[in-house]
Amino acid sequence: MTKYKLTIQYVGRRYAGWQIQRDKKTVQASLRDAVERLTGELVSVVGAGRTDSGVHALGQVAHIRLEKEMQATRLHRALNGILPADIRIVSVRAVAPDFHAQKHAVRKRYVYRIFNGPVLSPFLCGLVCHVIPPLDLEAMSAAAQLIIGRHDFRGFAAAASTVRDHHRQVLSSRLVRRGRHIRYVIEADGFLHHMVRNIMGTLLQVGRGKRSPSDMLRILESRDRRNAGPTARPEGLYLVKVWYR
Repeated sequence: MTKYKLTIQYVGRRYAGWQIQRDKKTVQASLRDAVERLTGELVSVVGAGRTDSGVHALGQVAHIRLEKEMQATRLHRALNGILPADIRIVSVRAVAPDFHAQKHAVRKRYVYRIFNGPVLSPFLCGLVCHVIPPLDLEAMSAAAQLIIGRHDFRGFAAAASTVRDHHRQVLSSRLVRRGRHIRYVIEADGFLHHMVRNIMGTLLQVGRGKRSPSDMLRILESRDRRNAGPTARPEGLYLVKVWYR
């Protein structure tokens, strides 16, 4: 029995997220079915994180375990020949039997992409969040800096979050503008459900002058989701990289 680490890219707009769901097309199910078609084995595909419907990935990581060993290069090539064109495996390698794509992750990076202008190219449709009014990047950057560090992020978690510990360590939180394109880059030791999109929804309110940057601290202190902004749209969000110990 051999365990393999897969690094995966996908465009999420045709999928109901990463996780397998009954009667819905998901990335995890597509990978599982491709492996079964190739090997005849029904495997469990364990991902580093569960992206929502419409969310994309440039560096999702997963592991699978096969009863019959296969050369990593052959597995890589064969799976890409089976998978739909909007899911690509960018690397495959054999790993230690105890490697776990989710439990051993120590850091993740997400990027949220915004096009800030009146007309969005159709070639970017479904791949960025389109915001027409001009955004105050200076105010947004000041707000983004305030969440760096270890905090209880209950105020930015999904309202239905049931995890026991809402504390996360944010290592980097910054915005970068190139022309009309804005990227929000956030790195942390872990993320709560909807955490990045709820932070982004609040930052967008700051950028539109509807909130002050200091509201970020008040939301953290309140630990109440109702005090944060709306959940930003999914199409701007990308899981970019996962680090392991």
